[in-house]
Amino acid sequence: MIIKLVKIGSNHVLEVRVIMIKLRNYQETFISEIYEKIRQKHRRILGVAPTGAGKTIISSQIVAHAVSRKRRVLFIVHRDILVQQTYDKFNLFGLECGFIKSGWLENQNALVQIASVQTMESRPWWRDWPVDLVILDECHITAFSTVIKEMMDNQHPQSLYIGITATPWRLKCSEEMGDIFTALVCAPMPGELIDQGFLVKPSYFGADLASDASISTDESGDFNQKSLAIAYDHPEMIAEGLRHWQRLANDRRTIVFAVNVKHSQHICDAFTQAGIPCAHVDGRTSLRKRREIYQQLGSGEIKVLSSCMALTEGFDVGAVSVVLLWRKTLSKALYVQMVGRGLRLSPNTSKTDCIVLDLVGNVQRHGYIEDIDDIQLVEGDSQKGSRQVSFKVCPEIDGGCGGILYSFQMVCPHCKYPFEVKRLVKALDLKQMLRPEDLERVELYRELLQVAYSSQRAPTWAAFQFKEKYGHFPPFAWGRHAVFGQPPPSDSRTQYELHLQAIATRLNKDSDWIQRYLQMEF
Repeated sequence: MIIKLVKIGSNHVLEVRVIMIKLRNYQETFISEIYEKIRQKHRRILGVAPTGAGKTIISSQIVAHAVSRKRRVLFIVHRDILVQQTYDKFNLFGLECGFIKSGWLENQNALVQIASVQTMESRPWWRDWPVDLVILDECHITAFSTVIKEMMDNQHPQSLYIGITATPWRLKCSEEMGDIFTALVCAPMPGELIDQGFLVKPSYFGADLASDASISTDESGDFNQKSLAIAYDHPEMIAEGLRHWQRLANDRRTIVFAVNVKHSQHICDAFTQAGIPCAHVDGRTSLRKRREIYQQLGSGEIKVLSSCMALTEGFDVGAVSVVLLWRKTLSKALYVQMVGRGLRLSPNTSKTDCIVLDLVGNVQRHGYIEDIDDIQLVEGDSQKGSRQVSFKVCPEIDGGCGGILYSFQMVCPHCKYPFEVKRLVKALDLKQMLRPEDLERVELYRELLQVAYSSQRAPTWAAFQFKEKYGHFPPFAWGRHAVFGQPPPSDSRTQYELHLQAIATRLNKDSDWIQRYLQMEF
């Protein structure tokens, strides 16, 4: 409990606000493990927690503990929007802050300083400020900046450094998190947080709509933007991506990761012309305008928000349930940042899952986000950057169902199509991709939907039965064609609609609910 005294008006009346911050069990454990590393005399500690795990809340609690012991804290960010977000969270913990950032009030006497790494060079007073604790937000970026390296080596070598990130990977083979940090603490990884109900489960649809052959890399180690723009930024490709979104994710709140600003603007134009409310943000969009757009996306006034890099960090709109990947990348960190933006919970909406629409082959390149489970300070060549996951398609033209599965699976888990080596084919359309670990869960959910129909129960009954067993709701796409199969009998849609109408009347559901589950089946 925190009691905060706030001045009201000119008569100096004080209002007492009682703020309750309840940390999750794994957040408390994470902090305890960091403190244990400090007791072991480590001075440079890396903390890894997935997007949506509450990294800023964790950091706020650590800062609050430090301030309670009169320690001076420097909290370093690298994006303007993160200054506001950090201050908002610190304010919940009753922390008084100064700022090393243009446009923000400077207060050198405050025990907590929120600093923009880009501004620090022009505000050199911090070099002589007796800092006890330095927290590096998004440390996979900030810890490798020149000003921070100088701070660690020269200005404040004896200070305690804690780096916080969801993505502890660097593209350059010469750079490792172990070059800077000596100890590692990890929160539960995405798969575990999903099973614990703290993140939603993604379903993946993917195929690369362009070939890698024409796309070069640049000095950063990632794909060259000009080559990517040539491959993906033209009307035919954008129209194809729009078609896939309308087929698989229509009406869901969506964020799009584009190649560059022009590509993002062209995508936004295409969605808008199709009658879909869409907006675009980039580095030139003011923070005030950006927050307004984010609120419109959260409320549903805007359905689609497109950008190239502005949404990879500092974006927190839980209502988003589709991530559309239109930016091919060799960076595992960037890939995980993009997918992670759609996995946050949204208690105020009916969100139970997230669709990942991958138009550029990133899922095949980097794998499923649920499979991240082995974080190391020194990765080695085998864990650098990306990994290629081999998939194949169940051939519809030969009696299969079109589903995507791992190349080593010789029987399709959906339709039992038997594979021969000569029958392996490449995906030409966006099809659902499934982890082998999820096959049992998919089968159970589909059986539960069949039971729900035969026993006159709502399809939502199946979802809650599934959640009770596994801790998370099943992705919506897992229920496609579950009751009647593919192709369905000719009169099945009418039968199912009558079934849903009867359920809706009994449970006081609206017509949108009926259409939602008709769409899932057919």
